[in-house]
Amino acid sequence: MLHFDLTGNAAVSSNSISREVEERLRLMLTLADPTIISDLRTNNGFDGTKFNIFWDETEAYFNEQNLLAVDERRHETILYMPLALSVRDLREIIMEKLYIIHGNPLPFTIHIPSEEWIRLQFCPTNAIATRSIHHTGRFNVKFKVQGQLLRKNSDDAHYCAALFRYLREFCIKYHQWTCLISADDKHKVPIGEDVAVSTGVRNRRSMVDQNSTLAAADHDFTKLSLTPSVTFFISIPEDIFGSFYDGQVFVSYKDTTFEPSSAIRHSTEFLNALNIQYEHQVTPPILCLYTDGGPDHRCNYGSVQIALIALFLQGDFDMLIAVRTAPNHSWTNPAERIMSILNLGLQGVALKRNQMSPESEALFETANTLDDIRKKAQEFNELNSELIESIANIQDMLNNRTERLVLKDKKFKCHGSASEETITKLFEKSIFVIDPTLKIDETTQSQIRRHSALIEFMDTHCHARAYSFQIKKCNNPTCPYCKPIRLPSQEFHDLSFLPDPIPSQENTDHYAAFQSVYGTETTEEYRPTYMQSQANAEPIPKSILVVGKIHGYIDCEDCKKRRCVYSDKFLNSDEQQDFQQVLESYSYSCGAPIFPDDHYLKEVVFVRTRINCDSPIEVLYYSSRKSGNYPICYYCGESEGLVAPPESLKQRFKQIYPLCEMCIENRKGFHTKGEIKTNGRASKRRKT
Repeated sequence: MLHFDLTGNAAVSSNSISREVEERLRLMLTLADPTIISDLRTNNGFDGTKFNIFWDETEAYFNEQNLLAVDERRHETILYMPLALSVRDLREIIMEKLYIIHGNPLPFTIHIPSEEWIRLQFCPTNAIATRSIHHTGRFNVKFKVQGQLLRKNSDDAHYCAALFRYLREFCIKYHQWTCLISADDKHKVPIGEDVAVSTGVRNRRSMVDQNSTLAAADHDFTKLSLTPSVTFFISIPEDIFGSFYDGQVFVSYKDTTFEPSSAIRHSTEFLNALNIQYEHQVTPPILCLYTDGGPDHRCNYGSVQIALIALFLQGDFDMLIAVRTAPNHSWTNPAERIMSILNLGLQGVALKRNQMSPESEALFETANTLDDIRKKAQEFNELNSELIESIANIQDMLNNRTERLVLKDKKFKCHGSASEETITKLFEKSIFVIDPTLKIDETTQSQIRRHSALIEFMDTHCHARAYSFQIKKCNNPTCPYCKPIRLPSQEFHDLSFLPDPIPSQENTDHYAAFQSVYGTETTEEYRPTYMQSQANAEPIPKSILVVGKIHGYIDCEDCKKRRCVYSDKFLNSDEQQDFQQVLESYSYSCGAPIFPDDHYLKEVVFVRTRINCDSPIEVLYYSSRKSGNYPICYYCGESEGLVAPPESLKQRFKQIYPLCEMCIENRKGFHTKGEIKTNGRASKRRKT
């Protein structure tokens, strides 16, 4: 029929049945009466009254405060329900209402349907799918969860997958003495000021009472936010084919302003969660951590290594193993699976802080960035305390919603974030045992190298790799740092560091089995990025990586080294403002791009990405005359304690790069360039 109307094709029907169907379709289109069509799904199930009391209470719940609303962006009559986190949560809500009305236990005449039968009472998410024939459509409501996870490739993906498998098999081997934790931070939850702001979870539309108006501001312009942190205690299965997605979940909502995520904060919260999880039993002597590769979890960062050492000493573990995912592969982290469940607790929620005193409101109004807020809070203690108090009710509300979530019949647990006093106490009671001169805010690799006692401890107790950091007791009775081992002597004797993945001898396309390499000496020589030459070309046009295209400088958040920022064009005022906003919003680390992939300045402003915190300062920096340029050490970036080069080098080389006293102590020499021609020798780069 539609083909005939659109094309005018009047082909004769092939048989009488087709002709009869076409006549009926033509009649339906002519009458344009939808009531002559019946939805046969209403006949699904049975017409009994066994669950009528439950259905009536469910319908009453839907009608309370006008909870159901049509999505204004659609022309359908399907309704969305944002206040029930899941079918299980809806079932529990209705049961609680029935308990209030009829008492607990319920009379034998009241029956509770299963979760699956409740789900089938709603409209199907896809009406034309075969499974939709099982839905009854009793309630004009649709349950639908949106999930999106972008994945990028990594050269070390296969290598890290093998390392994660090694970690799991290690946990299985020592399962009775091991605790396995997977951790991750979720995206920030914005908090509104004058109006409520949506949490940013776009699965549902936010609902309010029918007599009130929902006003939600753009979350991009909020000053305050909360950072949910997930700590997932994984129940270790009996073999590698078992599930690693079962266990107890802990969640904390941190104030992004005064409780920013850091490695030492994570260690403090891990210790807090361990004390809760093992409140009535002994904490296992082996702790394994699996996290993503963010700045507060990156195993080769000095701050992360110090935080793990603090956790190891304070928790009195015989061994601690921390493994991270490959770059851009945080989706392999089991804690990432928890985020989709956590979204259920955050969907349909708009947040707004409480009002402060007029004096604090005036101070807060003049602060535009997090740094401004922190500086003013240091000057005015009332602003600090009132800001914390203004969002306390939001944290309580989110904790209440989160504790309604369940992972395989285990309810989520919420715990408070670590305070500055608790963090300082952990640092001093552990790290000060090794070196009391180390400061909590001076834990970069270059700063750690100045502390010989700490370096000695790391050399004798730690095993550092690009994607893992391991600590083990030395079992030396004279060691001033290690307490007596807690494992049985034979088990500790057989305990070895997690091996590095190496190719299998039978098939070099795969890595060797854990059993064949555990207990053997391995290195990172087969890590793909390690094997790649450092001379790989930057993913930036070569014409931009010149002195004349240097736009400015940026400091690495971890190693504090200065890196050059390049641009092929002059930035106008709007572009410069957006550039500064990005610098305030994101923390830069060596080797990482400045902008997210979807930012329009990504193709305008560049930094080198084929570097890391161990890379020296770019030689172009010393040729630049841009404002803010000053002499710094070629190796560590320090501006103090620079040493004058000897006259012998000045006579031999055209360019001698600065060198500090600390790098000289670390047996580094002046880096030089442009050897002066003598007896026809060509100029060349040389390190002396």
